[in-house]
Amino acid sequence: MKKQQIAAAACLVAGAIGFAAVYSTQNHGKEETPTEISQTSSIVEPTEKTPQKQTPKEDSETKTGQEENLNKSNNQQPTEKQLHFVPENVTNWPVKGDVLLPFSMDKTVYFPTLDQYQYNRGMVIRANEGDAVYSVTEGRIIDIYDSAETGCTVVQDLGDGYTATYGQLANLTCSEGDVLEAGETLGTVGKVTRYYTVEGTNVYFAMEQDGKPVNPMDYFGDI
Repeated sequence: MKKQQIAAAACLVAGAIGFAAVYSTQNHGKEETPTEISQTSSIVEPTEKTPQKQTPKEDSETKTGQEENLNKSNNQQPTEKQLHFVPENVTNWPVKGDVLLPFSMDKTVYFPTLDQYQYNRGMVIRANEGDAVYSVTEGRIIDIYDSAETGCTVVQDLGDGYTATYGQLANLTCSEGDVLEAGETLGTVGKVTRYYTVEGTNVYFAMEQDGKPVNPMDYFGDI
């Protein structure tokens, strides 16, 4: 009995030793040698970026921006025409008629309606209501206003500091900013103001150089 127990124990011990040997061999076969980690293995080299294709929305925005720039370029205001006053180009009187009151800045002249003598910065030319009033030379309309003395009044820039003023007008055919050539119509003769009731229907015409009155007769002469 004891011999059998001893034999069984010996078998168990031998089996255990054999199992341990097999297990050790299997684990040894699976063990891998650690790989050395490179110090540069964590550095990611930059990659070349491929240009992104614009989406339809981006293409639309770019096209819209280009159209806006083109429109701005097309909508730029043209450069204003440079005017130069040439006395020889004063070929028209504003109306054809007798001079009721001449230009006079060196002595006073008699104004029948006012019944007094005073200086006259322009000319008062007889005309009929409704007659056409003409531009005396090329010039840009720079002001239009109503005056108690000269009624509807138009101021024209002739260039080089010269201006022309037309008064007692009606039915204007011009606007501020218009450039009229010599002989073009500004409007017609209007009703006379109370300053000239005795003189009768007329056109008031004056010229200035750098704000100082000059005699229109020096430029367009006799009728």
